[in-house]
Amino acid sequence: VVFARVSPFTLMLFAAAGLLLPLGLTFLANRREREGGRDAAAAAADAPVGKRNGFQLVFSDRYLFLIAMLFVVLNLVNTLGGFLLDRLIVEESLRQVAAGLGTDQREIVSRLSGGVQLSVNILGFLLQTFAVSRIFKLIGVRGALFILPILALGSYGMITFLPIFAVVRIAKILENSTDYSIQQTTRHALFLPTSREAKYNAKQAIESFFWRAGDLLQAGVVFVGASLAFTVSQFAAVNVVLVIVWLGIVVAVVCGDRKLVPV
Repeated sequence: VVFARVSPFTLMLFAAAGLLLPLGLTFLANRREREGGRDAAAAAADAPVGKRNGFQLVFSDRYLFLIAMLFVVLNLVNTLGGFLLDRLIVEESLRQVAAGLGTDQREIVSRLSGGVQLSVNILGFLLQTFAVSRIFKLIGVRGALFILPILALGSYGMITFLPIFAVVRIAKILENSTDYSIQQTTRHALFLPTSREAKYNAKQAIESFFWRAGDLLQAGVVFVGASLAFTVSQFAAVNVVLVIVWLGIVVAVVCGDRKLVPV
């Protein structure tokens, strides 16, 4: 409905304007803290965080290295699943045009994509509001680490045998909403017991380079798969293997130095 009345470019401008609100709130919070007599805290926050860069920290610390690998595989699985969804959305739009359910393929693609994203945002909001804190209290950070990979394993296992739009749509809504709520909170919690140097330097390297490395690997997997004429089922099977690797990394994180992993 929105795409029929407003162009995607106008919506992008609205989204960009929306980013100004958290930016303004950040400046206000920073000014309030500095003007509130918290000079010692401000000085500590501005102090140098160490000479080692993020990559040195990651490759010299097993715990940080495992987190980095977790980010790589997680993003690889998620973006490869996104590719499958986009592929099936295009196929579904062509099917609807051929069946006389619409004449504008671009409008159908926008409507289908928008419907998925709306569902992800609503479910993610509900999970973040009502489920995350309760999950942490019930099973802790260690247990929460297993939620998304187990969900992804079941989802991509089902897609392997039922590679249809309806199944992939539900699977990606569940996966992305869980990623944006439970998994994202859990990822940040993994850094709580680390040093200040790791929080500022290693975390930035992991959330930039290693996270984007997952995107790069996904492009490589898609290129090779497309060259070999992989079907949706075969791409989903690749993701099943990757999720098993992901689970192995989670087990290594949880069973490593238990003092480092938050309860």
